[in-house]
Parts: sequence; C-alpha cells; structure tokens
Amino acid sequence: MAAMSFIACLGQALFPDGSIPKALSNRVAVAAELHRATRARIILSGADVSKVGTSEAKAMHSILTKTHGISPENLLLDESAMNTIENARNTLVIMRREAPDQELKLYLVTSEFHCPRSEYIFRNVLDCDAVGIEACPAPSGLEDDISDNPSKPMVTDFKVVKTMKDINEWGIFLRLCHEHAIMQVKMRSWLADYGIAKQDPAHFDRALAQILQMVDQARKGNLRLDAPLA
Repeated sequence: MAAMSFIACLGQALFPDGSIPKALSNRVAVAAELHRATRARIILSGADVSKVGTSEAKAMHSILTKTHGISPENLLLDESAMNTIENARNTLVIMRREAPDQELKLYLVTSEFHCPRSEYIFRNVLDCDAVGIEACPAPSGLEDDISDNPSKPMVTDFKVVKTMKDINEWGIFLRLCHEHAIMQVKMRSWLADYGIAKQDPAHFDRALAQILQMVDQARKGNLRLDAPLA
C-alpha cells in the first residue's frame, strides 16, 4: 500500500498588528507549490501565539485560499499548537485521524533557519510511528546581518537582544544564533517535559551541524534568503 502524504506548514508569530511576516508568506508559498505537485493535503499548524485575535493557522488558510487558489477541502487546521513540539504532536494526531492504519509521508515546511530544529523535533515525536519525513525549507527573506562583518562571533545571550525589536525583524544571523542556543540549552529538556524522554542523539547532532553550516553560508553571503511571495 502506498504511503498517504501530507504537508505540514508550520506557523510563525504574526506581527503585533496581526500582519503576516514575509517568512510566513514564503512558507505558505512553498506549501502551495508542494500541494500542486503532490496533491497532498496541507496541515496548517499554529495558534494565536501573538495574541492578535487570529491564529497563525487561519492566517495561512486565508493566504492559501485567496492568493494561491487552494481549495479549503485540501486544508486541515490545527489552531492549538503553541510551539514546534505541539506542531509535531498535533500533526501526528491529524494524520492518524485522516489516514488510520496507513503508512504516512510528511513534507515538513518551515523557514530555512527553523528547519533543522523542526526536523529534529518531528523526528523524535514521530519516531514511534511509520512516518517518512522530508524537510522542505522555505527561504525566510530575512535581512543579511552578517556577510559584511563575517568574523562577528556567535550570539549566545538573548536577554538584551529580545528587548531591542520584534523577533520577526531579526536578521538571519541572529535567528540562526537563536536556533543554535535553543538547541544547545533547552530543546532536549523541553522534549522531556512533553514526555519524549527517548531522543535520538543522531537527530540532535545533525540539527546542530545543519545550523552551523547555514551560519557559515551566511557569513560568506551564500545563503539564499529571498523568494517570490506568489
């Protein structure tokens, strides 16, 4: 029996006024392209994390139907996920509900800076099930904040940085440093808090290596950050 395919498009915090960051628009564009190529239904995962009155899932639903012409019947909403672990957990529940007792394949769509950690989380959460995962990174469109000063050291203290401006306005280097710090300091304990005590160290090492590879590409100005929003 052929595996049933789904596309998971992960949300991102909306701007304080409820508008949609370019990075999220680009994720949706990649998900739409994958849907047209595979006909797989799209799981839109994200709560109203920013407390702006609409969920990230509904914001993505609006773009997909109004801009990309995707039929609502091909969209499955998860409006309760508050973080990437809950994205993974809820996505698995939806796939199992829609395709019980079938082999599953998941196209995982998120921004390039978020992709290594997301894939790490999804592989640990979904390891107990027969789910094939293919990561599909979307260019974030973030500002290049490193190639003009490539020797800048990695940022490790985010207490001061977070008071400076909205996280959606950070450049790619700062976002990658943030992802690296979360992986190193918090991610394993966060998974354990959700009851995922058994974690494959190979997934962890792979995610860290991918993040550092992107840092190196960004330092050299070789990391593609732009993508059409169409």
